[in-house]
Amino acid sequence: MSFFAELKRRNVVRMAIAYAAVSWLVIQIVETLFPLFGFSDAAARAIVIVLAIGFIPVLILTWVFDLTPEGLKRDRDIDHGATVSMQAARRFDRLITITLVLALGYFALDKFVLSVSREASIAETARQEGRAEALVESYGDQSIAVLPFVNMSSDPEQAYFADGISEELLNLLAKIPELRVISRSSAFSFRGNDINIPEVAEKLNVAHILEGSVRRAGNQVRITVQLIEARSDTHLWSETYDRSLDDIFAIQDEVAAQVVEQLRLTLLGDSPKATRANVLAYPLYLQAQQIVKLQNADKYPKAEEMLKQALEIDPGYVDALLELMLLYAAPQLEADWKERDELEVLALETRDRILALDPDNPRLKTFMAWQKMFRDNDRVAAARLFEDANAVDPSNLNALLGLATLASGIGRSDLAIRIFEYLTERDPLNLWVHWNLGWTYLQAGRNDDALRRYAIAISLSPDAESGRWKSGLVKLVAEDPAGALADFELDNHAPYRLHGTVLALHDLGREEESAAALRELLEIQDEERWPHGHARLNAWLGNADEAFRIMRLATEIFPGSVGDAAFNPLYQKLHNDPRWHEVLLEIGAAPEQLAAIEFNVALPE
Repeated sequence: MSFFAELKRRNVVRMAIAYAAVSWLVIQIVETLFPLFGFSDAAARAIVIVLAIGFIPVLILTWVFDLTPEGLKRDRDIDHGATVSMQAARRFDRLITITLVLALGYFALDKFVLSVSREASIAETARQEGRAEALVESYGDQSIAVLPFVNMSSDPEQAYFADGISEELLNLLAKIPELRVISRSSAFSFRGNDINIPEVAEKLNVAHILEGSVRRAGNQVRITVQLIEARSDTHLWSETYDRSLDDIFAIQDEVAAQVVEQLRLTLLGDSPKATRANVLAYPLYLQAQQIVKLQNADKYPKAEEMLKQALEIDPGYVDALLELMLLYAAPQLEADWKERDELEVLALETRDRILALDPDNPRLKTFMAWQKMFRDNDRVAAARLFEDANAVDPSNLNALLGLATLASGIGRSDLAIRIFEYLTERDPLNLWVHWNLGWTYLQAGRNDDALRRYAIAISLSPDAESGRWKSGLVKLVAEDPAGALADFELDNHAPYRLHGTVLALHDLGREEESAAALRELLEIQDEERWPHGHARLNAWLGNADEAFRIMRLATEIFPGSVGDAAFNPLYQKLHNDPRWHEVLLEIGAAPEQLAAIEFNVALPE
């Protein structure tokens, strides 16, 4: 008998084929599952090496031994009749067939299910990396985050002064077009002495960190500032300023100039200068500003008093007037401090004082634009005001956020996405920005991008109100009501949880449970308290008459609440109703009305 014939008789060839098929299947499974459990590539390589090493020993053992009905025996001890040989061959054939069927099934699963999500993930990763690389190419290493300065004063109440100085420096640096500066909301989320600079820089995607400390005693201040190259955690420059409070603005100018010099920036214009103010009014302004930013309602009367004192010292102090206007307009103010009507009058009076002093002030125009858009539902006026604010101060992220929100609401999704994506780079830890970008992706039909963006938002704030509702809404629109229901049930805010549950149960055909959830929702949040929510709900459920009625109610209670109706996916079932265009005309959202809204945005490419 020839050697090859002997190999076949002893099933060595079949074992080689079976071993190769099983090994291939194992390797494919390992490559898919190991990353999910956090195993490195080294673990997968070890499996491949072990399988390769085992190939020859397995063939040798197959030559020497054979598996019989009585167990494993040496080949020379077996009577190799035709029946025994055929039984052994059939066993190997079955093993090969089963393995090939499993391999074919895995191939189909990988090709038509796993690869779709994997390629989408790869595409998103590549897109994000491309944006990061584009930023690096555009700015190089010219990016910075200003962390909140540490209060070194003996009085903990002086923390407002340290925060105020660091924020003023941040705003000053943000006026340099050649420098990418991370916004306050993201940079100030890192507070404390035990800060890992490289880790912070990685999260904020910056090359440099500016940190420091402030000690104030009466009219004397000591400010220590350090500029750090984040990747290596090395100091590029540091300075300690022992000055009187009279020199506080000169210190800010010097720090900005040093950052420009150390980062070797070539400015197209002059280095920005800090806005001067009366040194007696300035600390009062900073302290009141912190109360307003922290939304500490118990201290609002104190903030009002301090701002009034600052304005008695300097009646033309525009920043103090702006803070006072924002205080009066704060939506969380309690009626037991001042009546709402009185607050509205005070806010208007303060606004008029600012208009008389500085009519082109970008912060004022941004504030007025938000009111025009949501309170008055006047998008034409809002567009003009946002555009003016952006033209005067392109570094005003609040104006850019308003322009992006406006663009999204009138169907200019491409522009809105471009602005929101820019804002995520300037303000990467801002939950609101991620939410709005996810919503705009949803309106544009980019459901996978919307889900990934909401996943980022949820990772930043897992318990944020309506976070899970937003993720569930994408799945609902994508015709995955079961997945949507799972998300809705995780939302910890009862009205949003019940709102989503009603919709998902309806789409699943569980009408009695949907109706029960709706009754529960109406008990805690009826249509008069949440008209736009109930309008969307009825529109999706197909209750057109109720939807149109409540939409009109919403425009009376809160005009801007249904301003995005034309592009809100929850209203899509009303689009073929003859009343739809009529309602859009009433809320200023008909196609011809939206087409007339024009504005330009000053945004770095």
